Amino acid sequence: MNAVPTEIMEAIVELNIAAAVAILFLLALRKPARHIFGPHAVYLLWAIVPIAAAATFIPARTVETLSLGMTLEEIIALAAPPAAASLWETVLPYALAVAWIVGAIVTAAALVSRQAAFLHDADLGLAGPAIVGFSHPRIVTPDDFVQRFSETERKLILAHEQVHIDRKDARINTLVALVRCLFWFNPLVHIGAKAMRIDQELSCDAEVMDRRPRVRRAYAETLLKTQLASRPLPVGCYWPAESQHPLTERVDMLARKPLSSRRRAAATAIALALTAGAGIAAWAAQPERTIVTEGPDVLLPFDPIPNDGRDPLVRVSYKIDDASPRPTADFSQPAYPALSRKLREEGDVVVELCVAQSGIVDDVKLVTSSGHPLLDNATIAGLQRSRFEPATRDGRPVRLCGHPLTMGWRLNAAPP
Repeated sequence: MNAVPTEIMEAIVELNIAAAVAILFLLALRKPARHIFGPHAVYLLWAIVPIAAAATFIPARTVETLSLGMTLEEIIALAAPPAAASLWETVLPYALAVAWIVGAIVTAAALVSRQAAFLHDADLGLAGPAIVGFSHPRIVTPDDFVQRFSETERKLILAHEQVHIDRKDARINTLVALVRCLFWFNPLVHIGAKAMRIDQELSCDAEVMDRRPRVRRAYAETLLKTQLASRPLPVGCYWPAESQHPLTERVDMLARKPLSSRRRAAATAIALALTAGAGIAAWAAQPERTIVTEGPDVLLPFDPIPNDGRDPLVRVSYKIDDASPRPTADFSQPAYPALSRKLREEGDVVVELCVAQSGIVDDVKLVTSSGHPLLDNATIAGLQRSRFEPATRDGRPVRLCGHPLTMGWRLNAAPP
């Protein structure tokens, strides 16, 4: 499978998982948090979603692993001709990329159509009050705005829309619409976008009430007086709600006692802390990246024996560099299996170890069998429970894989 499309797909999957978890967290938290911390803090909490998604692009933690070289099996696998990828494995990444692009275009076309329909109604004087525009947002009101609402009600509506302009909410909603297009296949993105828009309106209502605390009743009556929008506005901010339920929530929020300035400041601090914590959690949840580095070579010193007319002999003694793992002082040798003793089984088991920075054995790979499964299994099980002094590099402990170790099983002596 092509490496580049695969890496892109993995990045998209990680990003969507982080965003989905953040959205689920907010959907479960937003209503109880609204009662405790107020709508301002809840709207601010939606920053968790982009922060968690962006955290997946920060390089994950890396673990350096020393390797003593390739095993015989790895050398054979490297020398063997690569298996031909199936047609499905070759085509799948590109087919998914095409489906993603087509879905994004279809979603964008649907949102643009809804936006155009709303703007058409606005030109006819049938839509609003609302905020439209990205770089230069403006307030749109229906033709009967003056006749339908009193002067006090008009001031409250315009104050509400001005809060949206001051907070750049129309631009935020544009970015949300773009995210919905890019991740059209994730239903939680669409659910979260709708919930965020509701919390945005509730926060805006609360901001108006903070500025004009004596007109809560008039503000609630104005909300009830507005008609529901006939067409939704994907990009922008509009006064009427998409359904009766958010309108009920907005009126209910106005009936509650407003938060004190101290409590609101505390709620904002908590929301910022949760947002930062979500980013750190999303980064920490990424799997560790392993960097494999060739470890120190195995030294093979030898002493040639003088030629005395016979075939020359070489006495070879194996020595591992001092940086390799070493058994700790309390290293416990595996117990000799009782059945193996009874059957008089002996032999040498050659394994390769992966020793972590902490000294625990991460993995034991059987290289050469003793010919007796009981002895092989006892060796692997015993080493998995053992601890070593970790390998070192430049004086600091590192993870090392491929460390060879031979366990000799003899009935006349303890295993060396």
